[in-house]
Formats: sequence, structure tokens, C-alpha cells
Amino acid sequence: MLWACSQPKPEPEAAPAEVKPAPIEIGDAQLIEISKQSLNALRDGNIDAYAANFADNAKFYWNYLDSLVGKPAIVDYWKERRTKVLDTLIITNEVWIALKANEAPAPTVHAGNWVFSWTLVTARYNSTGKEMTQWIHQTSHFDASGKVDFIAQYLDRVPIQAAMKK
Repeated sequence: MLWACSQPKPEPEAAPAEVKPAPIEIGDAQLIEISKQSLNALRDGNIDAYAANFADNAKFYWNYLDSLVGKPAIVDYWKERRTKVLDTLIITNEVWIALKANEAPAPTVHAGNWVFSWTLVTARYNSTGKEMTQWIHQTSHFDASGKVDFIAQYLDRVPIQAAMKK
């Protein structure tokens, strides 16, 4: 008993240091499902369902520097494209990942929730009946309310233009 009293008291444990989240981490898988449903609606020509989860101020950019600003402009573009230009869309070999950027990695890149997709797309064109197939990469950012407010789509216009030429 005397020995127990002579032992030094253990030091209280220091409060754990606050752990800073990683700059980028795996995101919410539910956002992938929302994005897949949207893409399937585009494939099926249901543009209202395609854009259902878009913010009113959404922006749609292509890698060749063209863009659409605002949900109405995006909806109008895709309704026209799916009814008058594209006969069918076939989407295969899908790869999806959701990421959460805890800090903006660059001045032009938003922090928050992102979904990235790579899909093999075959499109048949109304005017020629020709098809083109290519990989298309898309990035989608979700705002704080869970709506898509930014899309960037990366594709090659050369095979598209070739398939549209008679």
C-alpha cells in the first residue's frame, strides 16, 4: 500500500489536436446516383428530368470554350439537341467517382461536392444517320443545397462534326 502511494500520478492526457480534413476526400455516393439518373434521362430524351437537379444559375461549359448560363438556357439547348439533332444516345463503360474538395484547389475550382464521370458515348445523328463514338468526361459541382451549379464536359468535336456531315 505504501508503494502505491509513492508512485507519480500520471499526467493528464492532452486534448487531441484538431485534425484538419484532407484537401480532397471521397464524396457522397448518393450524388453519383443523382448524376447517373440525370444522364439516363438525357439519354432517354427526358430533358426536364435531366435538369431537375440543376440550380437556376447553373453553368454548363465545354472544353472548346462554349458555354450555357442558367438552367433555362441549358434546358432549351438540350431539348433542341435531343429532338432535332440526336436520334439516339448509347452510354456504356461508365466510370464514376464522387469527391469532396474541402478547400478550393485553384482559384477557378469550387470547394464542395463534385461528381466526375467518364462514359463511352455513341450518338446517332438525325440529319445523316451516321454514328460517332467517343469517351466523354464530365465534372459536376453540387452547391450547398444539393443542386448542380456547374458542369464542364470534355469531348472531341471532330468526330461529332464528321458524323453530322452528309
